[in-house]
Amino acid sequence: MKRTESAAAKRKPVAAKAKAAGGKAGSQAEKARDSSESGDGKGAWHLARSDAERRLSDFEFALERLAQSYYRWKASCLAAVCEVPLTGDDVAVLNVVRMGDEPKRLTEVGQLLNRVDVPNLQYATRKLVRAGLIETEGRSSRKETRYRATARGRAVTEDYAALRAATLPPMFDGLPGWIDSCAATTEQLDQMSGLYGQATRVAITRRHQS
Repeated sequence: MKRTESAAAKRKPVAAKAKAAGGKAGSQAEKARDSSESGDGKGAWHLARSDAERRLSDFEFALERLAQSYYRWKASCLAAVCEVPLTGDDVAVLNVVRMGDEPKRLTEVGQLLNRVDVPNLQYATRKLVRAGLIETEGRSSRKETRYRATARGRAVTEDYAALRAATLPPMFDGLPGWIDSCAATTEQLDQMSGLYGQATRVAITRRHQS
C-alpha cells in the first residue's frame, strides 16, 4: 500500500507541472480573448468577436499547443532510441507504415494521417527509406508502390513503443479519469476533424465563386 501511495505522490508533481506549463502557455490567448471583450478598440482579438468565437479560439489555441507538444514529443522519443534525426511528421509516417505490419500505399498513409500534402509525404518516405527504416515493394508504378517497415524499422518502433509506455501512461495517471474520457474525447476530435474538413471545402468553393 505504501509503495502505491509513494508512486502516486511522485506522479502528482509531474501532473501539476504539466498543468502549470499549459496554463502559462495559454495566458497570451486568454489576454487576447479578454481584450476582445472591450470592443473594437486597441488590442481587440479579430478571431473572437462573439462568445462562440472566443470559445472556438480558446479551443484552437489549445489544439495548436497540443499539436506542437505532441510532435516535439514524438521526435524526442524517437531520438532516444535511434540515431537517425527525424521530425515528428517523419515519426508519424514511420509508425503508420509499421501499423499492423502490412505494406501500405502512400495514399493509404495520407488517408490514415488525414494529410493531402503528397510531396511532403513522398519526402518523408524517401527519408525513411534512406535511413533503412522502411522499404518499398511493387515498383511497377508509383501508385502501386507500397511501403513496409524493415527489420531495423521494426526494432526501432518497438523501442519507441517501449519508451512511450514507460513514459506517458505514468504521467497521465495524474489526470483523474483520463482513461474513461479518452474514448469520448477521441470521438469528439474525430467529429471536429470532419467539421474542419467540411469548412475547408466550403472555403474553397467560396473562393472559386468570388
